[in-house]
Amino acid sequence: MVLGTPYSSTPTTLPSPIADFTGALQSSNGTITGTLRAFDGSTNPCVPLTQDLAVTGSDSSATSLSGTVNNLSLTVPIANGTATITADLPQNLNSYITGSYQIVGGACTMPATPMIISQFASATGTYTGTLNVVNQTTYLPIPGTATAITAVLTQSAIPNADGQFPLTGTVSANGACNANLAFSNGIVFGNGILSQPLTGPSNPQGFFGGAIDPTATTFTGLFEAFSNCNNQEYQGTLTRQ
Repeated sequence: MVLGTPYSSTPTTLPSPIADFTGALQSSNGTITGTLRAFDGSTNPCVPLTQDLAVTGSDSSATSLSGTVNNLSLTVPIANGTATITADLPQNLNSYITGSYQIVGGACTMPATPMIISQFASATGTYTGTLNVVNQTTYLPIPGTATAITAVLTQSAIPNADGQFPLTGTVSANGACNANLAFSNGIVFGNGILSQPLTGPSNPQGFFGGAIDPTATTFTGLFEAFSNCNNQEYQGTLTRQ
C-alpha cells in the first residue's frame, strides 16, 4: 500500500516536510499493523527515507450514502512526533482514495494535509511499450529514439522487514537502444518499482524504475543501459499484457 501523493511524470509541488508514506500494511479483524517509510525531499530531511516506521491502527465498517466504507485510522511514530493518517476506504482499494494526514510534535510537524491513499496490485506480469529519450525542457519525446521495451517482472507476495516487496525481472530493449537487463534484488515499495535496492551496490548493466497505477495495469518510468545506448534515459509508459 502507498500513502501520499501519486506519481507524476511532470514536476509538481509536494507537501512539506513529509511528501508521502509508502510501505506494507496487514489487517486482521479490524486491527492494522505494518511498516512504512516517509519521504522528505529536502536536503536535510526530518527523517531518513531508509528509517522503518512501525504502524498501528484500525479499520472499522460504517454505512454512508455511498454504501459501506471502512474508516481507516493509522498512527505512525516519526522523528519524536506522531503522524495520524485517516480516510474512508471504499470496497475497491485499488483506486485513488482521498484521505488526510497530520504530524504532531517532533522534527516533522505538519498541519492536516490532503493525501491520496491506494492499495497497489502485484506488479507481477509482462509489460510492453515504446520508450523514448525525453527533452527535459518540453517533456516531449525526441524523434528517432523510439525503443520497444519488454519487462517481465515477478513480485514476492510477502514483504520484507522494511515494508518492501522483493522483485526480480528481465528487461529487453530493441530500437534506437538495443540492450538487456536482468536483476534479482529489485524492490516494490508502494507504487514504486526499482531494479535495485535503495541502498547497496548498483546493477552494472543498467537501471529500470518508475511507478505502477493501483491496478498494476500500466508502468510509467524509465530504462537506462549503462554500457549501451550512450547512457541515455528512455522514458514512457508500458502496459501489462
